[in-house]
Amino acid sequence: MENTGSIKQEASSLPPGIFEIPGEPAVVINGVPDEPQTDCMIAKDEPISSGTVGSGEWFVGREVRKFFLGHYYSGMVTKFDKQSGWYRVEYEDGDSEDLDWSELEEVLLPLDVTVPLRSISLQIIKNRQVQAQSYGYTPQR
Repeated sequence: MENTGSIKQEASSLPPGIFEIPGEPAVVINGVPDEPQTDCMIAKDEPISSGTVGSGEWFVGREVRKFFLGHYYSGMVTKFDKQSGWYRVEYEDGDSEDLDWSELEEVLLPLDVTVPLRSISLQIIKNRQVQAQSYGYTPQR
């Protein structure tokens, strides 16, 4: 086994900085870099806009699984509200809840890659037409 005591002693004698060691794939950082002074503050708990609001209806029909009170519950995204950005999830036990993107992202199951993208997009177009007709709009052909 190597003598790590001499390595620690050697590292402590080096001035703070970043060093490349020939033949090693990594760099060695000796010391902690100073934190730059800035007037702006970054809030770590603020949600990051991921642009999913514009594509929210693409998640309708996706399956979810949520762990709650010691049990897993399966469900499906049944609705997306463009104005609020909320996703309606209905579970197999009859319960439902509205989730924002960050909550939905945690419970979404992986997408079934065997379903062609064309069939998903045709379903979305069909849903848009049904919604337009329910509001009294009939497209001109």
